[in-house]
Amino acid sequence: MRHWHTHEDEFVYVLQGELLLRTSGGEQLLSAGMCAGFVAGTEDGHQFVNRSDRPASYLVISNRDPQDTAYYADADVDLMWSPPHARGKMTRGDGTPL
Repeated sequence: MRHWHTHEDEFVYVLQGELLLRTSGGEQLLSAGMCAGFVAGTEDGHQFVNRSDRPASYLVISNRDPQDTAYYADADVDLMWSPPHARGKMTRGDGTPL
């Protein structure tokens, strides 16, 4: 699912295979040796999808900020991870319990 973070920057490096990067701007194919970065607070959700018949692996580096909240960007997904009032829990997008 496409998501974005309030307090966590993310850096993703593709180690093997191919991954499709989905953002609000569209789709881009990433292969081994390519990378992508996502700045905290930027409301452009990202997702990696392996549409090939081969395994893919990638490394994700982030700062793992305890104040972070993750929002899921697609309209058909009504989720939020670790909102300020419910740290460490998944809620609906409006913050109400699941």
